[in-house]
Amino acid sequence: MKDYGKTRLVSYSVAALSLFTRATPIKRRCVKRQIPVRNNGAVAVLLGLVVGTARLASAQYDPLVQFSPSSNPNGLWSYGFISLPLGSPFNLLTLPTIVGTGVNAWVSPSFGGIGVLYNGTATIQTVTDPEDNAIYQPGMLAMHPGPNNEYAIVQFTVPTSGIYTFQGWFEGIDTSGTTTDVHLLVNNVDAAGNSVIGYGTSSERWVAFGPRFYNAGDTLAYAVGSGANGPAFDTTALIYAQILAVPEPSPYALLGLALVPLAVRAGFARKRKAATA
Repeated sequence: MKDYGKTRLVSYSVAALSLFTRATPIKRRCVKRQIPVRNNGAVAVLLGLVVGTARLASAQYDPLVQFSPSSNPNGLWSYGFISLPLGSPFNLLTLPTIVGTGVNAWVSPSFGGIGVLYNGTATIQTVTDPEDNAIYQPGMLAMHPGPNNEYAIVQFTVPTSGIYTFQGWFEGIDTSGTTTDVHLLVNNVDAAGNSVIGYGTSSERWVAFGPRFYNAGDTLAYAVGSGANGPAFDTTALIYAQILAVPEPSPYALLGLALVPLAVRAGFARKRKAATA
C-alpha cells in the first residue's frame, strides 16, 4: 500500500529546500547556490511545516478492502449479529463458508439466514435460494439479517483515541426488492440510520456520523435489519464504507504557524532597512 504520509512529507521537504536555493546565470548556464538565511523565524516556520507533515496523513479503514474470509475477529474488524432490540449484545458469526459458487460468508452455526458476505472474485456472483435472489458485483460486501430479525453487523474497534468520521453507502442487491433498515452504531447504540427499499442504484442510501472523539476500544458498527416485513430477500450491500481518523496537527506544525507573523514582520523590516540604506 502506498504511504501517502511519506509522499507528502518528501514533497514538502523538496518545496522547502527550493526556497533556500536560487539559480544564478553564469556564462549562459544556471548554477544553483544556497541563499544565506538570516531569518530564524522563517527557518522555524519551514521546519515546523515539514516535520509536522509527518503527522498530517490520516488513517483510513475500509471493511471492503480489509475483509477476511478466514479470521473473525479480523484485526480491527469483527463480523457478527445482535438480536432485537437494537443495542443488544454483539455476537460473533463463527462459521466461515461459501455461498453460491464463490461468495465468502460468515454465518451462524445455530441458525441460518443471517450472514456477512463478500464477493472476492473477479466476476459477478448470483446467489439464489428460497430467501435470496442477490447479485454480487466483484469486491462487494453485503449483509443479510437473521430469521428472527437479528441484525447483521460489521464492527470496527477504535485502535487509538482520537477524532473519527464514520460513513457508508447501502444498496439493496436482492432482485426481488430489498426492504431493510440500516444503522451506524456507536458502542452498540444507534447513532444514525436510514431505510433501503428496492433494488440497485435507486435504493442507495447514505448514512454518516461524525466527526466525533472516540476512546481506544470504542466500537463503530454497520448494521442491517429486516425492515418492516421480515428478513426474506433482504440482502443489502455496503457499497462504500469508510472510517477515517481525522489528523491532528503536530506541535511542530503549530509552532511553525505561530511564528509566521514574526517571519513576515522580519521580512518587512529588512526591506525597509534596505530601502533607507
